[in-house]
Parts: sequence; C-alpha cells; structure tokens
Amino acid sequence: MFKIERTKIQSSGKLPAGKAKIEVVTQLVDKIGGPLDITLKVNGQEVGQGRVPRGMSLHFTNNATFDIGADLDSPVSLDYFDEAPFVFNGKIGRTHFQYASKK
Repeated sequence: MFKIERTKIQSSGKLPAGKAKIEVVTQLVDKIGGPLDITLKVNGQEVGQGRVPRGMSLHFTNNATFDIGADLDSPVSLDYFDEAPFVFNGKIGRTHFQYASKK
C-alpha cells in the first residue's frame, strides 16, 4: 500500500550538523489500520507534523524490509527515487524504539 499511497511529512528545516536525537512520534487516531498523527522532533523540538490517512493493519508481507542506514525496498520519498538504495554515509549511533503509553 505504501508504494501506492504516500504521505509526505517533512521537517521545517535541515538537520543540524553533528549528533542529533531524531524522533518520529506516531499516534493512532482511531483503530488499527486507520489514520496516524505523526510528529517529527529533532533534539526534543517539534520540526514537523502531519497525518497519514491509513496505517498498517498489522499484516506484513515477506517483501517488507526494515532497514537502518539504507533503504532496500521502496524509498521513503519519491524526491530521491533514482538514488536507491540510499546508503547513509555518516555514522549512526544508538537506535531505540519505544512504545509510548496511551494517554
């Protein structure tokens, strides 16, 4: 589905030079498979927000990839589709995923 319908949510500016804490906060609006509110944060400051009309319904296929440092499946943005596989040439530090408690 994400290759067919894409939602573009981007920051209001470029990342700062050096080490940065990047957060993507995803909040389910209604039910699984429904809309998601997304907030982008850099070093604790909100830099972008938007709504994805449909999220994953907890069904994954064997062709879905989960990549850090390169995108081996479809690009996050069609803005750089021709640059696949988008290998990051910098240093990636700790990666942490956390399920936030419901409010």
